Amino acid sequence: MPRTNALTHAHRGTLIGPRRGASAWLSVAGTLLAVAVFVVDTFTPLQGAVAVVYLVVVLLVAAAGGRTSILGAVASCCVLTIASYVRGHGWPEPDAAFLRCLVSLSAIIVTGVLAMRARKRMATIIRQASLLDLTHDSIYVRDTDDVIVEWNGGAEALYGWTAGEAIGRRASELLATAFAGNRADMDAELFSEGRWEGELIQQHRDGRIVLVEARCALLRDAAGRAQQILEAGTDITARRAADAALAESERRYRAIFESSRFAFWEEDYTLVVERIHVLRSQGVVDLAAYIEKHPSFVRDACALTMVTDVNAATVRMLGARHRDDLIGPLDRFLPGSDRTFGQVLVTLFEGSGTAEGETHLINLKGERLNVLFAVSMPAGPSRYDRVLASVVDITERKRTEHALMAMQSELAQAARVTALGEMSATIAHEVNQPLAAIVTHGEAALRWLRRGEPDLGEACDGIERLVRDARRASDVVNRVRSVASKEPRQHVRFDLRALVEECALLLDGDMARHRVGFTIDIDRAAPMPRGDRVQLQQVVLNLMGNAIRAMGTVPGRRELTLSARATGGESLLIEVEDTGTGIPDDIAASLFDAFVSTRGGGMGMGLAICRSTVESHGGRLWATNRPEGGATFHFTLPVTVAEEARA
Repeated sequence: MPRTNALTHAHRGTLIGPRRGASAWLSVAGTLLAVAVFVVDTFTPLQGAVAVVYLVVVLLVAAAGGRTSILGAVASCCVLTIASYVRGHGWPEPDAAFLRCLVSLSAIIVTGVLAMRARKRMATIIRQASLLDLTHDSIYVRDTDDVIVEWNGGAEALYGWTAGEAIGRRASELLATAFAGNRADMDAELFSEGRWEGELIQQHRDGRIVLVEARCALLRDAAGRAQQILEAGTDITARRAADAALAESERRYRAIFESSRFAFWEEDYTLVVERIHVLRSQGVVDLAAYIEKHPSFVRDACALTMVTDVNAATVRMLGARHRDDLIGPLDRFLPGSDRTFGQVLVTLFEGSGTAEGETHLINLKGERLNVLFAVSMPAGPSRYDRVLASVVDITERKRTEHALMAMQSELAQAARVTALGEMSATIAHEVNQPLAAIVTHGEAALRWLRRGEPDLGEACDGIERLVRDARRASDVVNRVRSVASKEPRQHVRFDLRALVEECALLLDGDMARHRVGFTIDIDRAAPMPRGDRVQLQQVVLNLMGNAIRAMGTVPGRRELTLSARATGGESLLIEVEDTGTGIPDDIAASLFDAFVSTRGGGMGMGLAICRSTVESHGGRLWATNRPEGGATFHFTLPVTVAEEARA
């Protein structure tokens, strides 16, 4: 509970009286005095207004008791006065004694009335003074010499000094008061205007500084002379610290806002929020669906969104001379085809979060800019008159990306054409194989037809083999053309064993010339691979041809083996194994790089093309040396499950 100030104690002592023991003594003293006055006035020959002494009795009772006690004392004193008059003078007669009796009665009654009025007035003052202890503000009263005469509980809480310690001391010394301005000017205003308001720097009892918002009022007497100064104060230390922190935060924000190389906008969404409230009141709960049905709402909301401030980077980005040129509706900068502002509205509808994306802006020169934007909405119920949006101009980056993509496309096309030339030289001899077979089968068919008795059956078989080899050569040529013409690959399931046998037929002459034995070891449970059959046939042809050439100078057994088995996953492992010279250590790390070759006349494109072909199918190609001599080339291909293959 708040402490009671000294003035309140004094008032209570004057009006209500002393404590319970003292009140009892005052009552006893009043009673004894009344008896004594009655005895003197009744039984002694004194002729005078002795009954006037009853006034003291009334005052003693008023100091000790309440309103009832005062009324009782007045009535008792009046009765005693009348009894004394009747005892000494009999029936009232208009003489001097009767006049003294009336004067005494009047004095007693007037004293009682004044005592009750004084008590009521002082009770009101005490109640008003007690209210001072209920306020959290500091309130104290000092005289014209700056001496403290009253000190409430709020002052004790603010400054740490109790009323007993503060009363009687000079306020400016006790509180180490410092004025923002001149003390003389403050006093002059207070004594001329009767009041003064301002901020004071004062000191707590523990030595810390307290900032106080003070309000002073001058109290004058009936003659207009200055008597006392009432000073009320509010502690604003924390508020000033918060204001300073807020000002510093605003300063940092403005510094970042102004000096940033990114474009920052401050936008006012107040009118848009009002429109959204109207939609909510109409029962709209899904703004995205509403926008889809009413696309004009986005343009209307964009026109209601106001750009209120921009930084220097925005001025440069939009080609303005001054930031005032950019203040106004947002729809001046967003093209009518924009669809991203609807995302901002949905974020606003949901109440918080950040809307971000990529859109286009139109600058003051009419140029179209590609930008990335982010709009941060305030969390919870808040003001929407200062929403921050950040914008990054990516126009040049987009142009660079498009130029790079075009350049990459051109380079890829050039690389394909270059690879085509190299690959054409590499597979020329492979195409020669079916062409040579075509010539052979054609000549044989002619011989069967030119015999004395033509053997049409043999001639037809030769012509069929001729047609088959011609188609194989055509497939090779067409696939080479597709590489240069950007045609998509034709990924199909195919029979690996049939493909390998076709490759063996094409390389039959090379294998016979180099006396190479060939073995096909494909697991019967191996699934069928998926891919571009012609391209993968060129891979197998290249690897088998390299293996045959690698064994051309090796003495002893020359064996070429092609094996295939499932790896346990959805892929097929194919291995081409030879007993040749193996892979030299000096080129092992760069074996699959372009223009790296193990033979003098090679161009070094075959293995590079093989690797890119396998990797484009989702597989992997690598090579290892065999411990007993020779090398093994491994590559994987995607497969289909058996059920799909049989479908």
